[in-house]
Amino acid sequence: MRKKAQVINLKTSDASHDKKKRIQLDSGRQIIVDPSEKEEVIQIVEPKGEVVMSIRMTDGGPVVTVRGAHLEIKSTETITLEAKKIKICADENASVKSKGSLEVDSANKMDIHSDEEIRVEGKMIHLN
Repeated sequence: MRKKAQVINLKTSDASHDKKKRIQLDSGRQIIVDPSEKEEVIQIVEPKGEVVMSIRMTDGGPVVTVRGAHLEIKSTETITLEAKKIKICADENASVKSKGSLEVDSANKMDIHSDEEIRVEGKMIHLN
């Protein structure tokens, strides 16, 4: 038997049909909890109404969305990304830098494409 823990008592929205619960922060931001029938959603909303963070609890697991001008993830040790598929897209530039070694490994075909020149520099370059 599952028990629900009550962590914080939130104020229900004024609209009688609206089950959303809100916490008004001193900064003008709001934390909104929306317990809909299909999924539960927790949002952080800016004063002008822009949703900057949401956590949707779905049947397939949690979905976390963060929007903003900058997103930083810092760790003193290790960051691990593990998924069936990983996509990294940049509208302008993307770079990977390492002060130590860097390894790219694929169990299947690997494609490298550029509409411009491809430059490979190194003390010694081994092909095959």
